[in-house]
Amino acid sequence: MRITLSIPDRVVGKLRAAVPARQRSRLVCRLLEAELARHENALAAACREANRDRALEREIGEWQSFDEGAGSDLRRSKKTCHI
Repeated sequence: MRITLSIPDRVVGKLRAAVPARQRSRLVCRLLEAELARHENALAAACREANRDRALEREIGEWQSFDEGAGSDLRRSKKTCHI
């Protein structure tokens, strides 16, 4: 797949000087994959932290009780965060 990105001239100059032409896409792909993995790991860590937050769990329970009391027929499940 091809995409178009805007990259500052100074970064492009460094890329061209440091990486041979036929290897640039592969390098950019590896760098993006590494950064995306770090981002996903940070999201997963934040999710795990939220799942350990007892005050948040109580608040969610209160809101779910309110919904159930209002006749909501939505399915309820234990608070979890899935990434």
